[in-house]
Amino acid sequence: MSESQLLDLEKGMFTCSAAIDALRRPLSSTPPAQLSERPSCPVLQKDYQSLLTLVYTSTTKLTLVLRPSAPYPKAALAPIADLGTSITSLTACATLFDAHGETLSSYARQAALDICEAVSSLAETFVDEGGKEYLVRTGTVHDLIEKARRELPVDTLDAVKRRWKVDRGMLEDTLDEINSMIEDAGHEGEQDQDEEGFNEEWDELGLGSSKKMSEAELECTKKVQPLVRFATLFHKRVVPDVLAGLSGPQLESSDLISALDALPSRSHAVVVALEEVVATLYAPQNPASVASAVAALTESLRALHASVITNVLVPSDADLAQRMSALSVVQGDGGKAGGETKKDPRKWFDACLAQIDKSAKAVDDVLSPYSANST
Repeated sequence: MSESQLLDLEKGMFTCSAAIDALRRPLSSTPPAQLSERPSCPVLQKDYQSLLTLVYTSTTKLTLVLRPSAPYPKAALAPIADLGTSITSLTACATLFDAHGETLSSYARQAALDICEAVSSLAETFVDEGGKEYLVRTGTVHDLIEKARRELPVDTLDAVKRRWKVDRGMLEDTLDEINSMIEDAGHEGEQDQDEEGFNEEWDELGLGSSKKMSEAELECTKKVQPLVRFATLFHKRVVPDVLAGLSGPQLESSDLISALDALPSRSHAVVVALEEVVATLYAPQNPASVASAVAALTESLRALHASVITNVLVPSDADLAQRMSALSVVQGDGGKAGGETKKDPRKWFDACLAQIDKSAKAVDDVLSPYSANST
């Protein structure tokens, strides 16, 4: 490979490096000055997918002409130039998703960043290693592009739902964990001698299970269980009762995008708080730590409630009646929608939060004698 061709590849690596720096910069909610208005999600989606195809094609061409078994360096100039242009355009397109909120943009940015790093690694193997690992690194680029094609959300709502699904899985795992703790504590006296000997051997290595719960600790854990169940249920109902009702042109609303963008961080805070609660329940328990973790969980759920139950996501009764009236006028008196009554989810979430507060108080009541003794 000639010096000029090596230089072209190094320029390609520099382009990838500049793209990576741009993708790691903070999000900008305002579109570039050259754009008169914010591009819609469908337009950005189409452009993003097309650019992914161009990167895929350019990478394939570059690999074919530079493969060590039968190199043809003279033909590499065009693929290198095309790849650099495609990387720059993909980066610019990814940053345009910023106008649709952090949740959606983070998907587009991270996918583009991963691809840029993989392309840079591919170019590096030709520059520094004579293409020794070109097949593996080309495959990595292709796999990341296919992943981006499959996983890029269609809009902010879709992005939030995907984050919610991941967090919901972790919450359900945590609920299963506390259920298992209570079940195992109830069967601790039923272990046979072989099982006890096996557990003792693991304990000696420092890999055994936690110590057995006392009756007081088991009682505390049983009091926490309803709190964890209500927290999981509260989180679970957000998608069908709130997010599922959002659709149409309103998804492009800046107010709605901001409201949706606030949800993933609130959701993750509940996940972290719930995991901390369960961690404090393993014997030996520290009542002060349990009480602190329960208080943090309750606070995170109140914050989630405040972010979910807003007029943007959940219209008030007056707003809801006005919207249904407008819908009835549009569809005519004979339309089915005019006679339908949509339930207000506010009441359910308010009631669930009340049960969460009640469950938290029950835990505090159990822990208060121990807190008093410790002081």
